[in-house]
Amino acid sequence: MKMNKGQKVKIKWTDASVFSPIILFQKGWWRRLKMKKLTEEIYNQLLSRKSALVIGCTDSGKTHYVLTELTPFLKGKKLNVICFPNCNDLLNIPNNTDVAIIDEVETLMDREFLEQQYPNDRPYYSAEYLEKVKNWHNKLKNIKIPSVFILTRNGKKDIKYLIENLKTMDWGTAVKCFVFEKDKN
Repeated sequence: MKMNKGQKVKIKWTDASVFSPIILFQKGWWRRLKMKKLTEEIYNQLLSRKSALVIGCTDSGKTHYVLTELTPFLKGKKLNVICFPNCNDLLNIPNNTDVAIIDEVETLMDREFLEQQYPNDRPYYSAEYLEKVKNWHNKLKNIKIPSVFILTRNGKKDIKYLIENLKTMDWGTAVKCFVFEKDKN
């Protein structure tokens, strides 16, 4: 159908095809829809008094998502949320806190898998790093409220391995794993 400039077009609001171009041309609509779904799934997990593990690549936007989407959403649901940028900064959690969000956690559950995947990276974890992780886990095991833990893994196989195999964190907290996909834009 050819249209001339200034030509009036009659639109039937019941015609779904009218809306398709509008949706297609809104940059990032699919990602926003996926992030909304992820946020709601994490929220439902927390409402069930369970914890979540969000796994994604380095610089994928996990921290940005937590600060600009997840935390405001949870606060909008009247939940008292406390965020820690990493395990080193993990302090006492006030009694009135409903949800803790901890960025930059680590698991050693997949250590053997990673060592097999990356045989040239020996040792995969240094002794100093393993000591840090042990200290982090000792702090994390004291969290008694539903939490969102943020973990970085860069390989698709590494993420898939954790999604399929990790049900309980090293410090004893049961989790449901969620993949945080890097924005392709």
